[in-house]
Amino acid sequence: MRSPPCRAEPEYDAMTAHQPRKHRMPRALPPRPVRRRIGDLLRDEEGGLLILSLQLFVVMMICTGVAIDFVRIEERRAVIQNTLDRASLAAASLSQDLDPELVVQDYLEKAGLGALKVTTTVDEGNFDEWRRVTVTTKDNMPTIFGPLVGLESLSTAGRSQALESVGNVEISLVLDISGSMSGTKISRLRNAASDFVETMFDTVQPEGAPAGRLSMSIIPYNQQVVLGDDFASLLNLSTDHTENTCADVELLSDGDFQISDTTPLLRTMHGDSYPNSGSLSNCVESSKAEVLAFSNSETALKSKISGLSAGGNTSIDFGARWGLALLDPAAQPILDAMIANGTASSDLDGRPFAYDDGSQDIDDIALKVMVLMTDGQNTSAYSTGADYRTGNAGVYSGYFVSTKSATAFASSSNSAYWNYLYYYVPGKSAPYYSMKNKTWSSNLSGTIHPITWQTVWDYNDKLYTIISTFLVPPIASWKGWGSSTAYNKIYDLMAIQSVSSDKDDALDALCTAAKDQNITIFTMAVDAPSSSIELLASCATAETYAYDIDTDQIDDAFASIAAAVNALRLTN
Repeated sequence: MRSPPCRAEPEYDAMTAHQPRKHRMPRALPPRPVRRRIGDLLRDEEGGLLILSLQLFVVMMICTGVAIDFVRIEERRAVIQNTLDRASLAAASLSQDLDPELVVQDYLEKAGLGALKVTTTVDEGNFDEWRRVTVTTKDNMPTIFGPLVGLESLSTAGRSQALESVGNVEISLVLDISGSMSGTKISRLRNAASDFVETMFDTVQPEGAPAGRLSMSIIPYNQQVVLGDDFASLLNLSTDHTENTCADVELLSDGDFQISDTTPLLRTMHGDSYPNSGSLSNCVESSKAEVLAFSNSETALKSKISGLSAGGNTSIDFGARWGLALLDPAAQPILDAMIANGTASSDLDGRPFAYDDGSQDIDDIALKVMVLMTDGQNTSAYSTGADYRTGNAGVYSGYFVSTKSATAFASSSNSAYWNYLYYYVPGKSAPYYSMKNKTWSSNLSGTIHPITWQTVWDYNDKLYTIISTFLVPPIASWKGWGSSTAYNKIYDLMAIQSVSSDKDDALDALCTAAKDQNITIFTMAVDAPSSSIELLASCATAETYAYDIDTDQIDDAFASIAAAVNALRLTN
């Protein structure tokens, strides 16, 4: 009997196993070629990088667009801030009478920012002595690409505050009155400096403002600075003579401009201490050249300037040292004494104020300014050392009339007095040198009388003549030197010399020290040589504070400095 054919059991299907057998549907498969193609596609990796690249490109485009929006907002912020700064500066200026809010709005409109909403706050002093303008705004800028990431706009804030305050100001006007300033220059200087004073009073000390806001000192200089009897009497100036009121400030330390009522000062030797036989006074005492210290009188300051006249050499460092000294708080006791004796106003009590260290009240500090002008370059100044002014000069008289022996030769033409003059060298075997016979003696008969340096200077006030007459003959003979060698050695020992190179270095040290104390220095080189232009440019507080000008620009330079002194300070 034939067995029935075998049938393959259907594959187990978990999805249909629970269904009754009669309901199972046969699975329909795609045709074999289709199945093969689908399999090929699933295994094929070509084109995958393109999809990723497209995704990255979209991300990069979004990031670049957002970056552009940030650049746009930063550019707009810069334009807004710069415009607000300029607007607040102009609105705060005390020299304009327009409504500050209108000034701010006008600046915005001209910059194409008229639609920008700003808040302008104006604060002013009761006497128009200060004005502070504060401008704030907040701007929203629609973005171009930002919406792609949900950033519809970007905002920026702007704030600017400008203050013009005349506050307290202390000024030293240091003016060159050397010989090269004669003629047109000194005339232009008088007019320009006088206008400067007037401008300072109009802006710093306007009518009705509280007194004492402005103090000024005028320091004229040539080869020296004449202090004047009143001012010099308040200083610790040596009293070896009283024939002038100049001081040998070159003996002070480099950069040291602190001069109080107790600072030892050697009075400049009277006469001529120059190294040759010319005729140049160490200090030309003149009321027109005297310092006017600590004044708040516009009339007095203008009067001092109008009387300036030219003559002498040039010591820029001497002028600068006194100009800075009258700004330094060490000079307070001097001003106190001037107030006490009635030569200065009590409104200036407390000046020169201490340097601002950030802890003082605004009423107890001042803007300190030195204006230093010259038309030339440092030349030279001379004096004679303190050891050669008083005491025994080493010269003796053996004249038989004792009442005339020590002094008569200085004021008489009688040659008999000279016949008995001797130079004495202690310890030498033959210590007496006869001025008449040019010989040395071991002893003299009778009584010899010492001659003082004061008497020697009464004979002649030229150091050149004193050395050549009294010292070269005996010392050259004693040392075996030639006359020229003896003169040079003796001169170098006796003279106080301040030559151009010394003065340049001294001025540089002074200006550096002053700028360290935040003293503002303006310099003015009028038709000056290049070396002087460079020296003054280095001295000035900033490059723009150094004026290299011609004579016919003196007026403009002083006007510019006046505007700069009143310049605004922008604070953010």
